[in-house]
Amino acid sequence: MILTILVTVIAAAGLIQLFILFAVFLAFRKGMKVAGEYATEMQSHVVPLLEQSRTLFRTTNEIIGHLEPKLETAATDLAELVHIAKTEAKKMQESADEIAERIRRQAARVDGMATDVLNGIDRAGQLVSQAVTVPLRQISGIAAAARAIFETFRGPASRARGRN
Repeated sequence: MILTILVTVIAAAGLIQLFILFAVFLAFRKGMKVAGEYATEMQSHVVPLLEQSRTLFRTTNEIIGHLEPKLETAATDLAELVHIAKTEAKKMQESADEIAERIRRQAARVDGMATDVLNGIDRAGQLVSQAVTVPLRQISGIAAAARAIFETFRGPASRARGRN
């Protein structure tokens, strides 16, 4: 009797498992169908994108292939141009330094010449001043002496007349 009950319970458990497995199978099959539809839908969207990307990559590679020699040539020319510009800038700097040095020397020379001219004018002014001042003093002294002599001779008579 226990054996019969046990076999019945085991058979019922097996039957329940069979129903559960069948339900899982149906859910799995439905899930696979939904996943397949989703995959098909994704494929219909992704495949054109992948083909467009592939075309874009091919076109980009072709453009890069065509541009690469030109870019290398441009880079080489640019490097050469920069080198020439540096060389010319260095030459210009050297020329500017040389011109500045010449200007400095000429300015010093002109300054020396101007100083000599002004010193000469100052000495000439002093000589003219002495040449004019000394004779004027002498003439002034002679005139003062003449006035004094004249006043001396004329002095007592003019005082006497002035009192009358």
